[in-house]
Amino acid sequence: MAKVMVSNMKFTDKKRSFALLLAALTLSTAALGSCGDAETGKTDGSTDSQPSGETEAVTEENPRFAIRENIPADANFGGYEFRIQSRDADHHMKELSAEAENGETINDAVFRRNTAVEERLNIKLVPIYETEAPETYPPEVIRKNVMAGSDYCDIALVHTLHAGTLAASGLLYNWYDIPYVDFTKPWWNKSVSDELTIGGRLYLAVSDLCLSAIDYAWCMVYNKELAANYDFADIYDLVNDGKWTIDRMDDMIADISTDLNGDGTFDDQDLYGFTTHDNSAIVNWMFALGQKVTTTDKDGIPQLTLNTERMVSIVEKVDALLHDGHQTYVVNDNYTAKLNISHDHAVASMFDQGKTLFAALRIYVIDELRNMQANFGIIPFPKYDEAQEAYYTHVDGHAPLICIPKTITDAERTGVVLEALSAESYRTCVPAVYDIVLTEKYSRDEMSVHMLDLILGGRTQNFGYVYESGNMQWSLTLLMKQGSKDFASYYKKNEKAALKGYDKIIKAHLEIDD
Repeated sequence: MAKVMVSNMKFTDKKRSFALLLAALTLSTAALGSCGDAETGKTDGSTDSQPSGETEAVTEENPRFAIRENIPADANFGGYEFRIQSRDADHHMKELSAEAENGETINDAVFRRNTAVEERLNIKLVPIYETEAPETYPPEVIRKNVMAGSDYCDIALVHTLHAGTLAASGLLYNWYDIPYVDFTKPWWNKSVSDELTIGGRLYLAVSDLCLSAIDYAWCMVYNKELAANYDFADIYDLVNDGKWTIDRMDDMIADISTDLNGDGTFDDQDLYGFTTHDNSAIVNWMFALGQKVTTTDKDGIPQLTLNTERMVSIVEKVDALLHDGHQTYVVNDNYTAKLNISHDHAVASMFDQGKTLFAALRIYVIDELRNMQANFGIIPFPKYDEAQEAYYTHVDGHAPLICIPKTITDAERTGVVLEALSAESYRTCVPAVYDIVLTEKYSRDEMSVHMLDLILGGRTQNFGYVYESGNMQWSLTLLMKQGSKDFASYYKKNEKAALKGYDKIIKAHLEIDD
């Protein structure tokens, strides 16, 4: 089946070359990123399991087939309907459903993935789409069914912040008790599973089945023509040399702002060094600059660790970046309400019109730049300094985490199907996402593939964000909205509530009877 899937890919010569490039680059990056086991990480569910499916040679079309999942080769679930709860927004439905191939890149990849897994395991994938009006409704459906002992679904892709509530309520299965799930494989985000393990228990995880966990990762784009006009050094080289830092960015944008229409005021008709919005985009700076809300101690228990000299410095650096002079245009709620547009669209529009050198966007918003006249590149958020080990990015809370209801009837079957779906997504769907993000003008920029690898390789979710408490995860955003740099006072005011909330969540996890 895998060979048929490869032969069905109808690339033009240009797109075939691009596909080979991104497959090779992303395979090497993912393989490096997956090394090492978590102390409590679970690997194969059985010592005698064998790689299943046909033995796929590493073809020039898709070297991702070199890494295989370890599930029983003879797995056959007799036509079982494997039910996946998700949300009814198009953005989430597209990662699960495809009725047939229709020439659209993501649709066709999802169709091939689903067909391959269904035929291989003799199952039928059945999405259950619940309304997001309100966002709390889908997890509430899970809550009611689990508490009633109902086998409602096999897995659920739940809004990150609501997934944490389900986990703390003792309604989910411990991932480390699910056979065949191997967090060392590149289709799992091991950073997330490590971060969300509490006292050796894990109730939330994410894999490449969740394409929107790619879409909702934060990145930056930059206008290459503007960069050339200002004689800036190659920004890709800065990234690759580890010299792309917030201080370097601040220096670059300092003298760009220009009152284009000469009216004596700076508004959305003028030129800026950086454009962002003042909500979740600001949250990402904290994580990108290497500061976590919580850190897991030697006993596997998260501890509040936000009150650091580094955080104080981050507040000062981000404030300078956003508020010094007119170097940055910050889209706020009043602006979006006046124009009746989203924050994302407002930032993308400024960048599309060539009015800013840099812009902060979630990856899926890049699609709005399809018709942009100027050439541009995609890069990670800067590091705190050159000593920071890697480039990091936060995945916005609207993205899903995978939950396994406690009422599932066969943990082994769930593990086999999840591992197969995640692995097939890694091989088939993730390259399709790259193809969408890096199409047209910037597909000619081979280094953009490597940049996207860096961004996605640095994705994480922190315990202190998923299980939000005392507004600690929003500290940087709220301070910037208030025009304040007084982190010490903010922390002192909110510390007690935060500690109480986190202690309650941790205690609830440790008291769950698996």
